[in-house]
Amino acid sequence: MTDTTNNDLVAIVLAAGRSTRMGNDDKLWADLNGAPVIAHALRTLSTLEGLSTLVIVGPQQRHQDLRQLVNAPIDVRCVAGGDRRQDSVAAGIAAAPRADWYLIHDGARPLLTSKLAARTLDAARAHGAAVPGVPVADTLKQIDEAGRVVQTVDRATVRAIQTPQAFAGDLLRRAHATVTNDVTDDAAMIEAVGEPVFVVEGDPANLKVTRPIDLELARSLLATRQD
Repeated sequence: MTDTTNNDLVAIVLAAGRSTRMGNDDKLWADLNGAPVIAHALRTLSTLEGLSTLVIVGPQQRHQDLRQLVNAPIDVRCVAGGDRRQDSVAAGIAAAPRADWYLIHDGARPLLTSKLAARTLDAARAHGAAVPGVPVADTLKQIDEAGRVVQTVDRATVRAIQTPQAFAGDLLRRAHATVTNDVTDDAAMIEAVGEPVFVVEGDPANLKVTRPIDLELARSLLATRQD
């Protein structure tokens, strides 16, 4: 069914990953201090000011479970994901194709805060596209196919990019209609169509749960969170 409503802000949460680095366990449904990992991001996003629709991209057999994790007076839509991350985002866009603004978030980042989401949205509304990023603490080396160091990268000029990422609706839809090669995030698609992406201050605690150790870190951080 075609969406005929005009949604000012739509959040798309990606919950269709395969959890290959977590062994046989589905990281999004692992227990994180009494609730599934995915529940924490959904709860935070569902309370954002101005949010009209929350689109969750996940396996068909989990749709009812995902809906039950959201206890807020908003429109919740669940759709199946695709083979690639960008295919899953495209499915989310198709579920709410008239949004003025999109906020794209990885469900595996449970420690998202409303402050980070608001900061990213504010920057997107000023510039069209914005992503949160944190400074890189490690020394970075560019290597060739043999594993030999080509050069040392100046870490002062790079950021580790997180989600949520925020985009003007028309801009994100144009990028998805234009870019077909594999990308690692939606910001790369915006870059590929020649439009600028701005980086705002990220949150070091906004980690992505991809390995068992990440889950342990998230449990510790969540247990000490005051807000």
